[in-house]
Amino acid sequence: MVVSDVVIQILSKLPPESLLRFKSVCKSWYALIDDPKFLTKHLLDSFPHKHVLIKRALTNDSGEQELVFSILEFSLYRSVSIMDINMPFQEIDPSLEICGHSHGLVCLSNLDDVFLVNPMTRQFRKLPPSILISRVDPDVYSAIAFSIGFGYDAKSSNFKVVRIVSCRGNFVANFGQMTRVEIYDLSKGKWREIEAPLFCDRAFCTPTFDMYHEGIFYFWGYGESRLSTADHIITFDMSQEVCGKISVPESYDDKKHKTSLGVLNSSIVLFVYPFESNEKNIDIWEMKKDESSVVSWSKLLTIDPTLGIEHPLLFVSSEELLMESSEGHVIMYNTKTQESKKLPIEGEALYGIPNRFQAIDLFIKSLVSVEGGRDIINYDI
Repeated sequence: MVVSDVVIQILSKLPPESLLRFKSVCKSWYALIDDPKFLTKHLLDSFPHKHVLIKRALTNDSGEQELVFSILEFSLYRSVSIMDINMPFQEIDPSLEICGHSHGLVCLSNLDDVFLVNPMTRQFRKLPPSILISRVDPDVYSAIAFSIGFGYDAKSSNFKVVRIVSCRGNFVANFGQMTRVEIYDLSKGKWREIEAPLFCDRAFCTPTFDMYHEGIFYFWGYGESRLSTADHIITFDMSQEVCGKISVPESYDDKKHKTSLGVLNSSIVLFVYPFESNEKNIDIWEMKKDESSVVSWSKLLTIDPTLGIEHPLLFVSSEELLMESSEGHVIMYNTKTQESKKLPIEGEALYGIPNRFQAIDLFIKSLVSVEGGRDIINYDI
């Protein structure tokens, strides 16, 4: 039975959780929902509807902690609906950190193991081992992964994972340390090495900071290296496969402050907040680029949230900010009225790590496959 154009139009606007149920209606619907052309149309229709995704850990009925994705959708009247998606798979450890997302896919990693996950389809894939670390001869050198990033290359219509590896040993004795970078192409299904600039040796995995946005992945870069004495931001262009470096605001003091990145009205913002819990002021800086792509920072505002709020998560509107409380709750904070509202989302600390949540905005509910291959979809959006 041929599915009519009207039915295709209706189905393409439904959320993935509905389409997955409808695959059992009949063979023609099953074939349609699996068709790459339909998946492309569904993705295009889904892009205007962006959500917030929060990763947290909860204890299940067996007394074990498991990873939970909570997808938040905010109405025009600022009420929030929450969809919880459990990932009770042994391979998916709740301590895995989000290392980027795009088109409904989320990258989870502990630097060594890398998983691509689609929370809506509950499909996941473990990527092959590193070609840099697996080649290590302990008598010659050792290699440690410092950073992982995931994003989308619009130029080649391809998803990529970038891993920055630090190598030490006899053959790099003259340098003390050598940085190597590898790329995993989802379309090709394998890792390959690319040339890396020296300043990449200061890129460290900082889950509360690292972020992918519009083709660029942003890492935190620590100072006191051969080429940099100040903390900075390291960028990786997913299409050009080149690294860059951005200075942080001059007022930032690494002995007093912590930082995280966010997006506000399509612009990147930097949250700068104190280490000490008895201090609360949060400075919010906006990143600006001139015609020559030179970056500068402009302070947007300083907020003084109520006591008990630990750190910012992300903006959900121009005036509303999600925050994490010291009691393990997600708080909605209005920067204009300074009012706070506790959302029904709780998280548990893992292995003594105080940050209970990772939050990403602009999340798309999609049916995009984690399997890769050149014939999936052209995601040129």
